Amino acid sequence: MQSKLFQKDFTLLVIGQIISLFGNSILRFSLSLYVLDVTGSATAFGSILAISMIPTILLSPIGGVLADRVNRRNIMVCLDALMALVCIVFLTVVGSDHIVFLVAGVMIIFSIIQSMYQPAVQSSVPILVESEHLLQANGVVAQVNALATFLGPILGGMFYGFFDLKAIVIVSTIAFGISAILEVFIRIPFTKQAFNGNVLDMVVTDLKQALHFISKDNPIVFKVLLVVAGLNLFFSSMLMIGLPYLIKIQLGLSSQLYGIAESILAIGAIAAGLLIGVVSKKYSIQNSYVFILLGGIVLIPIAIVSGLDVHPMFAYVVICLSTFLCLASVGIFSIFAQTFIQTETPTAMLGKVSALVGTIVMCSYPLGQSLYGVLFDRFSNQVFVIVLFAIIVEVLLAILTKRYLVKLQAKPLNAVNE
Repeated sequence: MQSKLFQKDFTLLVIGQIISLFGNSILRFSLSLYVLDVTGSATAFGSILAISMIPTILLSPIGGVLADRVNRRNIMVCLDALMALVCIVFLTVVGSDHIVFLVAGVMIIFSIIQSMYQPAVQSSVPILVESEHLLQANGVVAQVNALATFLGPILGGMFYGFFDLKAIVIVSTIAFGISAILEVFIRIPFTKQAFNGNVLDMVVTDLKQALHFISKDNPIVFKVLLVVAGLNLFFSSMLMIGLPYLIKIQLGLSSQLYGIAESILAIGAIAAGLLIGVVSKKYSIQNSYVFILLGGIVLIPIAIVSGLDVHPMFAYVVICLSTFLCLASVGIFSIFAQTFIQTETPTAMLGKVSALVGTIVMCSYPLGQSLYGVLFDRFSNQVFVIVLFAIIVEVLLAILTKRYLVKLQAKPLNAVNE
């Protein structure tokens, strides 16, 4: 009898993720808007958002170690319950004279919790689904994350306009509580790993083991990881910096139209998750480099309209369509890459390896954004040069990826190693 993707445990995991991530995203955005209202300072608004992301980047590897050392189900239950408790405590201090600092503290705490929470979720997926469904399962998780990123701020802004902050905090508290209750019923196989040293030694040893596995034991994993980081560094960062510059500065269009274009980034990621089940029937990790190449090709129309004197709305439509196709293509490759890394990683190392991969990928974003900030200033009158640069890099990455994966032609994706 053929197994199904949405077995009970995976279904509960996805539902819990939807509730928890949306509750988190809505609350975080509402809290930042509250700071903006209280202080009237865009600097405070932006600073709190930026600072609250730092713990996620720095502590995710530790979260990965935790995910391999502790029952992942218990991690998710405890952290969702902890977020609910933090919300309850925060309700007692809303309206305080030091509310800005308290909001910053809450958002940092949430960021720390997320750094521990996400590795547990990501490393649970290959354990909860059969190997033939792993691509689709990763696609579903990618859709949930993209939807929370896309709709969370929109819903947060709407709720904040209609309700006061206390009501939003109460709703988020309930969401975290429901998520924790659902996660209690998830059964995730767990084998305890022995270690006789102290906690610090354990963390250092585990992270060294994960780094050694990626760089020495299975170098193809490291090469695939570098490709994903390279895509974020040279491609995703270009769109993040380039979209506002092209639409607001070069084309002189409104912030509303820019907002719509920005949402295309998330919609492209959602489309990748939806399409992965279809494309996996004809493509595999061995020939997934095609989607990197396609992502570069569909950027060509952006280079053309940014170098010609065309009607702003025509250029806008071309930019939006190309961005959507590009994000969907690269998103499909990213799901293939994530699935490949999971299948090559022993079960006992899934948490720390996935966390290290995520940290390296996240670090590529600020580097890329800094690079393209300089490039857009330097070539402000020749934006097409920057887009062409991104296209060339993406094509080169596709060629390198093909070379990396040639040796896998005779090697199918394995089930997760024991």
